[in-house]
Amino acid sequence: MRVVPVSEALGVQLVDFDVKRPCDLAEQAELRALFCEHHLLLVRGQDVTADDQGRFVGYFGPLHARADGMKETYVTNVTDDDAPPRTGTARLIWHQDGTYGLRPGIATSLWAQEVAADSVPTLYANAVRALERMPAGLRARIDPLHVVHLRDTQEERTDYRWREENVPPDAESGRFLRHEHPIVYPMPHTDQQTILVNELLTSHVVELPRDEGEALIQELFSLIYADDNVYAHHWQTNDVIIWDNLALQHCRPDEMGLPIRRLRRQSIDGWYTDDGLLDWTETVVAYAGYSRHPR
Repeated sequence: MRVVPVSEALGVQLVDFDVKRPCDLAEQAELRALFCEHHLLLVRGQDVTADDQGRFVGYFGPLHARADGMKETYVTNVTDDDAPPRTGTARLIWHQDGTYGLRPGIATSLWAQEVAADSVPTLYANAVRALERMPAGLRARIDPLHVVHLRDTQEERTDYRWREENVPPDAESGRFLRHEHPIVYPMPHTDQQTILVNELLTSHVVELPRDEGEALIQELFSLIYADDNVYAHHWQTNDVIIWDNLALQHCRPDEMGLPIRRLRRQSIDGWYTDDGLLDWTETVVAYAGYSRHPR
């Protein structure tokens, strides 16, 4: 497949790939290899359908299904009465999906069903590249450290960083989801490592006093979100993107506003290898070396 970089930091466009045509096993393996190398794949300029997106995403792993059986949600400012499940429209700060649980997602896809030319972009930052470019002293410092990730399941704020000290003392059981992860995180589908510290969901460093840990977190943010480590994707109708949720962080830098912006979202559970399914549900504890308990 012929690819063209979309930025210096990450991502390629598949310029000769027909998303409407089913791929054979060799082509699916090539797509997965390109995904692992570049972390983001873009298909542009084709008349895409829901079946096309689902088939394409399904080359990388089994499609994730919600509890109600639906395999898609919507990132949209369209609010008709029959609208399917959708996310909010506020500013969405930098994050990797699902880091408040044991198993963050491997890949997420968005298909731009309808977008205005002036709709807000999606930004991507390369946490693998930030780790590779990190000074040796800082890398040695973070190697043994862990962070707690936190999510409030009731107050779905996307422009606010939840931290442990802001959790109400009388919060009901189960409202806040937490998990502890190593800062330097081994990705299960490739031999690379990434930084699992993000603006939306990371609360604090486990092993350090809060002030010292927060200073370290901010230092990591400055590397991950550096201007030369970020790609801004300006949507066109029928764009299909799939990205590595562990390698990349993403954000929506502004509220959606009025220009129409309807994106269909799908994600995967597990990862397909040339030999079959890597079931991360069963392997993540041993793979990531978790000997600690969430706090």
